[in-house]
Amino acid sequence: MKYSKKPIVLCVDDEPTNLKFLSDILKDAYEVYSAPSGERALRFLSAKTPDLILLDVEMPKMNGYEVIKEIKKEPSFKDIPVIFLTGLEGMRNEQTAFDLGAVDYILKPISSGVVKARIGLQIDLENYRRHMEELVEIRTQQLSRTQNTILDMIANMTSYRDQETGGHVRRTTEYIRIIVERLYKEKRPGYILDPAYGEGIINSAKLHDIGKIAIPDMILLKPAKLTTEEFDIMKEHTTYGEKFLQDAIDELGDTSSFLTVAKEIVIGHHEKWNGRGYPHGLAGSDIPISARMMAIADVYDALVTRRPYKEPFSHETAMDIIHKDAGTHFDPYLVEMCEDDFAHFKTVFENEPDDDYDSPARAYFQY
Repeated sequence: MKYSKKPIVLCVDDEPTNLKFLSDILKDAYEVYSAPSGERALRFLSAKTPDLILLDVEMPKMNGYEVIKEIKKEPSFKDIPVIFLTGLEGMRNEQTAFDLGAVDYILKPISSGVVKARIGLQIDLENYRRHMEELVEIRTQQLSRTQNTILDMIANMTSYRDQETGGHVRRTTEYIRIIVERLYKEKRPGYILDPAYGEGIINSAKLHDIGKIAIPDMILLKPAKLTTEEFDIMKEHTTYGEKFLQDAIDELGDTSSFLTVAKEIVIGHHEKWNGRGYPHGLAGSDIPISARMMAIADVYDALVTRRPYKEPFSHETAMDIIHKDAGTHFDPYLVEMCEDDFAHFKTVFENEPDDDYDSPARAYFQY
């Protein structure tokens, strides 16, 4: 394998003659640095990161085993390949070295051919590992972009079917992002978000009304307030959406994917803190936190948006309603924790206007 620059090798040995020998046999192919003790080696690492470390086992004050333990404690150093150089023979010593994270074990007296071959192999393996990590990262990013594109496409299909504006989808996604970022900063038990789960909530929020695809046009597109019977049918968009997503989960066999988070939001975003929501009448923390977030985001946007049957409320009026219903409709702790963030909702609404469709009908929300 060819390199654009010489790989860096750090040689650690308390014997000057060994350090000179290693430097002489390696200097043509590598950028070689020497450290006469474990302490000096660790100080070197604070200034420069080598591609490989040759480490003597038997050294005064701090032996090689102690040095590698310190190296492996530091995340930025733990993947550096370490090859032990030692006069200690025996399977037990070799096993100790490998247990501590060494990649190879070379016995003294040192053979120049053996050392160069072993180093070359480990450098090639490390470069291959890094290359594979880069490929995996690129592939992961590509899959993430594909996933988000598909989510956007499905969300837009739902919006067009509903004659809803794309602005609602974009805004509610941004409201959710604001809440998620707030919870990243909070340490309240029950509200600490794993970053992967938080990102899943943000990405899945746009699917919260996917079940509306199954609602009849005469109800979905009605440009007026729904009757009680019509509203009962409208409620079924939560269970339709749950079924769509569960079918996809069953097909993919992946219960940990973003689809599972989307299902939580779809089935739970009309549940209420006091248990009087739908479809299952869940209450309190039995409602997934993702759905409790979505309830706040969805209602806020419905309140401040013009509907066929009402004029838009101001941000201040909408927040008065949300505060009044904290503890009945909404999770009161979420409302409390996000108090300083709700002003950003207003900014999002002002920056993400509704698309201008010809049809007067808009997404229906009965509050």
